[in-house]
Amino acid sequence: MILYTTMPLETVLQGLEDLQPSYLEMEVSGARVVIEETSLGQGRIVRLLSTDPQDYLNPALQPGMTINFIPSGS
Repeated sequence: MILYTTMPLETVLQGLEDLQPSYLEMEVSGARVVIEETSLGQGRIVRLLSTDPQDYLNPALQPGMTINFIPSGS
C-alpha cells in the first residue's frame, strides 16, 4: 500500500500498535477454537483447533462465524 500524505509518518501511524486484538481459546460444541473478542460476550471464530475432521465440516465452527459466550475471569 502506498500512502501519499504531507503529514509525518509518526502522526499517521500513531496509536496503530494499540489496536492489537485479544484472542481467547475456548471450547465450542465440543471443539477447541480461537476467537477474537468483538464485544462483551460476543466474538468471531478465527481458528479451529481440532484433530477431528468432522469438526471442520461443521458450518457453525467455520472461521468468521460470530458466537456468543460467557466471559470468564474478573
